Amino acid sequence: MALIQYASNLDNTWVLCRERAQQAGRLLADAISDTQAVGQRPVTLVGYSMGARVIFYCLQTLWKRRKLHVVCDCVLIGLPASLNTKQWTAARDVVSRRLVNVYSRSDWLLAFLYRWMEWGVQVAGLSPVRSVGGVENYDVTGLVKSHAQYPEKMNDILAFIGFDA
Repeated sequence: MALIQYASNLDNTWVLCRERAQQAGRLLADAISDTQAVGQRPVTLVGYSMGARVIFYCLQTLWKRRKLHVVCDCVLIGLPASLNTKQWTAARDVVSRRLVNVYSRSDWLLAFLYRWMEWGVQVAGLSPVRSVGGVENYDVTGLVKSHAQYPEKMNDILAFIGFDA
């Protein structure tokens, strides 16, 4: 019984995080689309974990609004999202230069949570995006052994992918 209760609580937390990320992604798309706030220059987005999911939702929203190429570069690190070709194609259409997927094959937390909660076998934060051209994939398994290490390794990761912040 305790295991069922634990799984239920985990499921509710995951659903809440996913819904909030989707809402935040729409709000980020609103902000980026506001030329009064941003002007005409493209923006660069970098995020890890659920922050990367917020950005991924933002890219989907911008694509639906036909706001193409308002994002110059985008780096998604440890992204808890599927390798859905349609979604990645939309993201690629929105980003004018570099769209980067950074993943670690040893991220057991992401493997457990995403596969358990989403029933997804292929997760961007665990593997490369091969179905869409123009997506750069970087395996940082040698740098990052767990999901919690991403923040402390951020400078190393950005240097590894050749991203000049």
